Amino acid sequence: MPSKDTAAGGPKRGFVITAVIAALSLIAAIVMSGLWLAERGEADSVRAERASSAELDTAYREYATDVMTKLMTIRQETLQDDVDTIIGMIEGDFEEQFAPRRDSYEEVVETTGVVADGAVSAAAVETSSPDKAEVIMAIDQTIGNPKAEEEQAREYRIRVTVNRHDDGVMKVSGVSFIP
Repeated sequence: MPSKDTAAGGPKRGFVITAVIAALSLIAAIVMSGLWLAERGEADSVRAERASSAELDTAYREYATDVMTKLMTIRQETLQDDVDTIIGMIEGDFEEQFAPRRDSYEEVVETTGVVADGAVSAAAVETSSPDKAEVIMAIDQTIGNPKAEEEQAREYRIRVTVNRHDDGVMKVSGVSFIP
């Protein structure tokens, strides 16, 4: 027959074991919850960063498309305003090349009576960062000249460099033709 001490220690010991198991289970649940929340937070952060990056890429692509459409479209009646608009949208090397030639560009366009319609048929961001992107574009242009019998259709592949400043303002700093 078991003694009172052994009988009394049995339930006490079972309670201690149960309490230790419960405490370990609680600790494991807390650790697992913390890990799950951290992983979920990291996943949310990655999703938000990707969404932000995609939105920025869209903004780069749309800005480059706007600038190149304006640059490849020539209208006699709005020529000076169009050139002013383009100069306001560019900077750096591209502005240094384009702006000083403004007068000769306008003179040639006015003298020849040329008109053109430019349209971006495809555009994709090749590389991007928060402050700069390279956008590859396919541009179709139809050129009309009063001295020519038919309009001329031209196609270009272009790489456009778009800079984004701290205030969010974008400017095109480079345009290069892709052979």
